[in-house]
Formats: sequence, structure tokens, C-alpha cells
Amino acid sequence: MVSTFHGLETGKRALSVGQASIATTGHNIANANTKGYSRQQVNQSTSPSLDIWTNSTNPGQLGSGVSIDSITRVRDRFLDNQHRDQSATLADAQTKQAAFDRLEGIINEPSDAGLNSAMDQLRNAWQDLSNNPDSASAQAVVKERAQAFVEVAQSMDSSMENMKLDLDQQKAAAVTEANDYLKQIASLNDSIVRGGNTSNDLKDQRDVLVEKLSALAPIKVDAQANGSYTISLKQPEGEPDLKMVEGNSVTEEIADGTAVTGGKIAGLISAENKVQENHEKLIDVATKFAEANNETIDGDPLFSNTASIAEMEVNVEATLGTPTADMEVGIKEAKTAYQELVSVLGVQSQSATRSVANFEATLQATENRRQSVSGVSLDEEMANLVKFQHSYSAAARLISTADQMLDTIINRMAAR
Repeated sequence: MVSTFHGLETGKRALSVGQASIATTGHNIANANTKGYSRQQVNQSTSPSLDIWTNSTNPGQLGSGVSIDSITRVRDRFLDNQHRDQSATLADAQTKQAAFDRLEGIINEPSDAGLNSAMDQLRNAWQDLSNNPDSASAQAVVKERAQAFVEVAQSMDSSMENMKLDLDQQKAAAVTEANDYLKQIASLNDSIVRGGNTSNDLKDQRDVLVEKLSALAPIKVDAQANGSYTISLKQPEGEPDLKMVEGNSVTEEIADGTAVTGGKIAGLISAENKVQENHEKLIDVATKFAEANNETIDGDPLFSNTASIAEMEVNVEATLGTPTADMEVGIKEAKTAYQELVSVLGVQSQSATRSVANFEATLQATENRRQSVSGVSLDEEMANLVKFQHSYSAAARLISTADQMLDTIINRMAAR
């Protein structure tokens, strides 16, 4: 036999589900612009039915309403993993591009104030001197042009040294930042597990940290049954990944960044190596050019300390001799090496710019797909709000009707 209060219990369950659905929709609307927030939904199912006897031989089942199974985030793990991988690739490319842009600013070619112009002006001054070897003014011009060359070369040398130092400091800061993220993720793992794997907002906070970490270094994320994340640092194919976070513990931190194969940290290391490579080429060019300018007949060297740009000086008291054929050959070799340096740097910079544009487009496409799944659509939430409101009102009407029935049975029948 059906309980007298069956209708009230069914209505009460419907009210609870409607109330939870409306509250969850309001939570979604309130966090529509919150970074990293994932849309939440109430998962519901029919509550267990009641066995009743419809007649003496055939039993039947009577529905008992609805129940809340869970309130979960709407996420797509495949898109999340794709986003993390692409984020690391983009951050690596952006870091390299920024370094190339800065290097091009230091080289500053083509330009009237660049090293190539300074070399040409000194070469022209030598030609004027060769036409009039005894001219004091011609000798003074050569020394002035030589001094201008030294100043430009030393400015570039100092800028590259500062750039390497700056990149090293950025790398150290990025490593520290990554290790801080690892600690925060481990702490959130602990809170999520303690909350029974139902802490949706804490999971969003953790995913924000994971995304920030993925921009610094390529990582692999394994979701565990208890809700925690195991974070590993990806290694080249054939080598085991380095486990960084397991449960509420940081098992290993990023030390100097040498084990990082992608992301901003790897980009900074690569950029520092590229600056060092170009710096060595610049030193080679300046050394060759200075030594070539010392090739004269019956004259003092124009430059001293030619092996180091920082210590290179012009012998202002020198009596300059007549340029030799070896000087012209050496100057041409130095200029050719410098032009090659500028050309290669330009090609690398253009390639880096194209790569960044391609990776940005790829990441944006993935982000758009991810937002279509996890993002909050205000139009959709407003439609849900109206739907849940009608459901709640109908459940309230059901309870009101059941109450009237009980009032008739309990009060009015007793009065008769």
C-alpha cells in the first residue's frame, strides 16, 4: 500500500533538486567572468521505486521522485591536455622571439649608426690616408673613425652581456615560480582529497595553477581516483618522465632548468645560448677587423688589446703607416662575417615570428573549443534558470496539493 505521505516526500525531493539546480545556475552566472572557472551542473536521477501490489498476482513499481547524484564540473580532459602541451610550445616560441627581437635591436642593422657603417667609415678613412700618407688631418680622421668603431662595438658587447645576465635572472625567477606552483598544487591536492573529491572550486583553482605551470615547463597530468593530480615533467622520447607532485607531496623540484625540454624555462635557456653564439660571432668580427686594420707598412698598430672588445683601445699617439693588401682582405673577411651574422639573425627572427603566430592560432582554437565545453554561456544559464524555476514552482504546487489531500483526510473526515 502507498504511504499517505508519499506525495509530500516526492514533492520535497523535487524541491531539493530544483533548489540545488537554481543555486548552481546562480553560481555559474556569478562566475561567468572568473578566470579558470568551469561550468557546473547538477547530476540527477530517479530515486529508487517502491514495489506495490496492483492485484493479488501482479506486483508493480511506484516512482518515488528524483535524487541528486552529484554536482560536477564540465571539463574535457583531452582538450585540457592539448591546451597544456600547446601552451608550453607557445611560451617556448614567444621567449625565443622576444630574444631575437632584442638581439636585432642590439645589432641595429641596417643603420647609419650600426657597426657596418662604422667599419665602412674607417675603411674610407684609410683610403683617404693612403692617398696622402703624410697628412696629419687624414691620420686624425682614421683614429676618430677607429674610436667610433670601438664605441659601437663596446656598446653592442655590453648590451649582449647584460642581455645574457637578464635572461639568466629570468630563468632563475621562472624556476622559482614553477616550484611555487608545484607546492601550491600539492597543497590543493590535499584539500581536495580531504573534501571527498567534490571540491569543484578548489579543482578550478588547481587547474589554473597547472595551466600556469604548463607555460613554464611541459608537464603530464594524471588524475587519480581520489581527486588528486600526479604531475610529471615530460622528458624526451625514450626517457622516463620526472615525477614532481604526488598526492600532497612535492617529490622533486626543478633545479637549474636543464631537465626542462620546453616551455618558457627551456626558451630562456635556448635564448641565452643564442645570445652567447651571436656574442662570440661579434667578438670574432671585431677582432678580425681590428687586427686587419693593424696591417700597415712602416707604421704603429692602430688598435691594441684586439682579442677583447671591452678592453680594445685606439692608439691615439700612433703614427700610422700605409695600408697593405692584407688589410683590405682582412676587412672584407670581417665585413662578410658580420653580414652573415646579421642575415642569419634576421632569418631566425622571421622564423620565430611565424612560429609564434602559428602556435597562437592553434592555442586559440583549442581554447575556443574548451570554452564551448567548460565556459559559462549567460544565455544558456538564463534559459536553465527559467526551466528550473518552473520545475521548482511545479514541485511546490505538488506539495500544496498533497497538503490539501491530507487536510481532507485528517481534519475534514474526522469532523464528520
